[in-house]
Amino acid sequence: MPPPSPYRPAREWPIPPMDKQAGWKDSAFTWEMGELILQRIAEGESVRAITAHPDMPAYCTVFRWMQVVPEFGEAVAEVRGQLAQQRQALADAWRHARGRRRNGAGRREQVSAQALGRLLDAVRDGASVSAAVAEPGAPSFKALYSRVRKCPAFRAAFVDACEWRDIELEVAREEALDGVFVTGIPAANAALRAIDGRRGRLRPKLYRRLPPGPSRTGDML
Repeated sequence: MPPPSPYRPAREWPIPPMDKQAGWKDSAFTWEMGELILQRIAEGESVRAITAHPDMPAYCTVFRWMQVVPEFGEAVAEVRGQLAQQRQALADAWRHARGRRRNGAGRREQVSAQALGRLLDAVRDGASVSAAVAEPGAPSFKALYSRVRKCPAFRAAFVDACEWRDIELEVAREEALDGVFVTGIPAANAALRAIDGRRGRLRPKLYRRLPPGPSRTGDML
């Protein structure tokens, strides 16, 4: 396989081979694949977009690699931290260039970057937006969605946080499927319906996608 070209975006690099055969294995992770994923994240792609190609690892597989390969997980966290800093710098520069604005409704709510960062961390860790804005010092719904509408950098960070929360639920869904022979089909179906229901409630309608797989009106198994 030819080496990737630094002059092309990472999404155009050749995809390293990956063992997708059924059966137990310690891990299909390779650093060749890990470096490709890291570079694509660094170039602003979401994990959902990266894993959409059939030759790439599954959405939840990448998340599991971050847990079982600590060096990879730390590298992803570092890249995402750098992206967050860049986005915040762009947002600050945009606000500075725009200057202060007031409207007829009164003084605009002032929201610090730290408060927004804490809200994104809470969403990323599994909290609903309602729970996140209920925390002391958190921005209001109005301030949050105003920032989502008006600031492309924050909107990208918010979508990213929602996708990371969705990964956690996808992992829980796979665990329910894996445990069907222990819990039984009715219990597994109940767990899947609960997980899918929570995913539907948590996803912001603006970014909601129809879930793939079985009909939403019937049993999952």
